[in-house]
Amino acid sequence: CNHPLASVCTMRMQRWRRAAGAMTRSSTRRRITRKEKSCMSTFHQKPGQSRKTTFWQRASRGFAGAATLFGGVSVWQYYHLRNDYVPLTPPKGALHGVEEPDVKDGDKKNLEEIQILFLGDSLVIGIGCPDRQEGPVFARHISRVAARALKKRVCWRVLGIDGGDVNSMREKLVKEMEETVGKDSSKVTAVVIMCGLNDYKRLVQEGRMPSSFKEDLRKLIREIKIVVGEQARIVLPALPIDRAPLFKPLFPLNQILYKVAKIWDHQKHLLSGEENEVKFIREPEHYKEDDWAIDGIHPSEKGYRNWADHIVKKMLPGLENIHSGESNSGL
Repeated sequence: CNHPLASVCTMRMQRWRRAAGAMTRSSTRRRITRKEKSCMSTFHQKPGQSRKTTFWQRASRGFAGAATLFGGVSVWQYYHLRNDYVPLTPPKGALHGVEEPDVKDGDKKNLEEIQILFLGDSLVIGIGCPDRQEGPVFARHISRVAARALKKRVCWRVLGIDGGDVNSMREKLVKEMEETVGKDSSKVTAVVIMCGLNDYKRLVQEGRMPSSFKEDLRKLIREIKIVVGEQARIVLPALPIDRAPLFKPLFPLNQILYKVAKIWDHQKHLLSGEENEVKFIREPEHYKEDDWAIDGIHPSEKGYRNWADHIVKKMLPGLENIHSGESNSGL
């Protein structure tokens, strides 16, 4: 074609073709480069690297699966136990009394009188024991041994809430204690606080952590001190929940419960070093089958007596120091 514009059109067409070819080759190179990089990342690893990564991934997935399974089974066991558990009725009997030391009748008129208060949940009430007109064996036994050891008249009183946790004790029992003690608080030598058993439940029901339990118990201790005075020794016994036969066949719930119980008791231990005149007492090392009531979680009358005997032996040195003018916060 001899038209003057033909050469111009031909040149433009050639330019367009070259540009299109360059773009096609560029995109092809980019695609190849990405594939090559992907292949290089797969085939240029160190010999054991991929296998290690796979092992730890599988291990972590296995641990996560086992934890989920254990957690699910434990929750099911907890709610199944909660629905099937039949609570025992509180024993009938006195909630206060007096224990005398072994002295001659003529010497009893001049005896010094002290008070020991027992504050807590179903354990301090004595659930698991038969009805006793004279009152719960736990409080009576501690008071009797203390009276004989100190050669003093011991007046004891139980202030308890069946199913109570630390917060409910603060709300109800501190006021009752104030009415009981009155103005003569100087006679109160010790306050034994049985707590923790119902506070474990708050972890599942409300998500309350050990630190919350510790601070609630600290508030309870300080409110009690306001009522009874700073001279009184606060006693915090550990709870032998890991010995309770009710939980032994319930794996994995029993393992979780044992760990939780130890963590909650550890908060009591920490408070014994942070607050004045607070003593933490560890649980007994040995329990027998007949130390437990028929529900498998509360002690029997024999179990309460053995437990009280263990606690009072740890209490007495501190009580003797109080009456001799010394003051320490033993652990």
